[in-house]
Amino acid sequence: MDKVYLTWWQVDRAIFALADELRKNFMPDVIVGVARGGLIPAVRLSHILGDIEVKVIDVKFYKGIDDRMEKPVITIPLHGSLEGKRVVIVDDVSDTGKTLEVVIEEVKKVGAEEVKVLCLSMKPWTKVVPDFYVFRTDKWVVFPWEEFPVVVRE
Repeated sequence: MDKVYLTWWQVDRAIFALADELRKNFMPDVIVGVARGGLIPAVRLSHILGDIEVKVIDVKFYKGIDDRMEKPVITIPLHGSLEGKRVVIVDDVSDTGKTLEVVIEEVKKVGAEEVKVLCLSMKPWTKVVPDFYVFRTDKWVVFPWEEFPVVVRE
């Protein structure tokens, strides 16, 4: 699969653009960051939007680029209630959408009044089209916080 590598600058610009859209269209009470890929964007959004509360959920689905488990599994559940809250779920990519389906269901189960999804990117085939996103791609997206190949000079 082809890859696209994003820089910190590109990601930060994307997060600022998404924060502007949230301010205009859906100011959340709580941000739920999906570990691992959604945590850095979730924390950054929280700071930009005025230190909004961040909760974490961890869902395992991928073992590798083309290697997934049968279905996503919550490994770290949400703690506390979201009763009556406006919640934005933040992840890096909406690929199949299966992880986001599990998270949306869990967020609603703990009482969220309104739920939106925000991702930096989405795949054309996803089952969950984010309410807020920056770009679509059919490539594997490599974010700056992920492992890059290391070049050693001899």
